[in-house]
Amino acid sequence: MGKRGPQPITKLKVVKPKKIQHTSPPIGMTKKARNVWNRIVQAYPYDHFKPQHYDQLRAYCEAAALNKYAAMEASRVNYTDINKLSGAIKTSHWVEIMDKMAGRMQGLAVKLGITKNNTLVAKGVTGEKPTPESKRKGLMFGK
Repeated sequence: MGKRGPQPITKLKVVKPKKIQHTSPPIGMTKKARNVWNRIVQAYPYDHFKPQHYDQLRAYCEAAALNKYAAMEASRVNYTDINKLSGAIKTSHWVEIMDKMAGRMQGLAVKLGITKNNTLVAKGVTGEKPTPESKRKGLMFGK
């Protein structure tokens, strides 16, 4: 047998697929905020958050961490402060911080699409109940 002809210029190569990973928290976040970041990012598909969302997600995580810290501090002082000069009892400033962070988290959660309704839709849960099968199905036509 003779030569088989020219060899093709291109040869097929096997390309190893990239390992798909969730986005890591940005540098400079507090440890508690990084925990919130990882918990949220792990709950969604790897491509749910795009680079343009990272700043909002970071703000949400920092607000969540501060909210938790403020709640802990507010409960430590029984949600009240006593004015040392007059002896008057007023709401602790930690309660104000806690409420402000909760409001910030609510607004950012809607923008990021991480509310309960969005989570249910992402998992394919709808509010509709399945229609029950008819008792007469199959009596006249088909099986």
